[in-house]
Amino acid sequence: MGSKYFYDILNKVYFSMCKEVNGMADSFNPYDKAHELARAIKDSDIFRSYMAARDEIEAIPEYKEKIFQLREKQMEINRAQVLGQEPSSHLMQELTLEFAKLNQQKEIASFFEAEARFIQMFNDVQEIIQKSIKDDLGE
Repeated sequence: MGSKYFYDILNKVYFSMCKEVNGMADSFNPYDKAHELARAIKDSDIFRSYMAARDEIEAIPEYKEKIFQLREKQMEINRAQVLGQEPSSHLMQELTLEFAKLNQQKEIASFFEAEARFIQMFNDVQEIIQKSIKDDLGE
């Protein structure tokens, strides 16, 4: 089951919601559909790969700590940007070098890749929902 399976499920959910909204079903409960979507996400290969990669990292405390430290630097940069400040070039360079160094570890590189795929899928789902709602609102 790959991303095609996930998108097929998403389309089925969407079209069944459309039928229900247009009176073709007895009742409509968006919460039930949200749970169905959550199950489809959890059943996807993308999510399962992410969880397996995360579990692998969790089993190696040294890797877990290094990723935590990297995330701390990322958050420091994000904080500065949110406050309208320019992050220091030293911090940016440090983050870039640390990320490259961590990616040399097979397990960490696999984790980052699986995490990126999961985030992309999640963002795609949000975009699909937002676009559908915006279209109906005429925005």
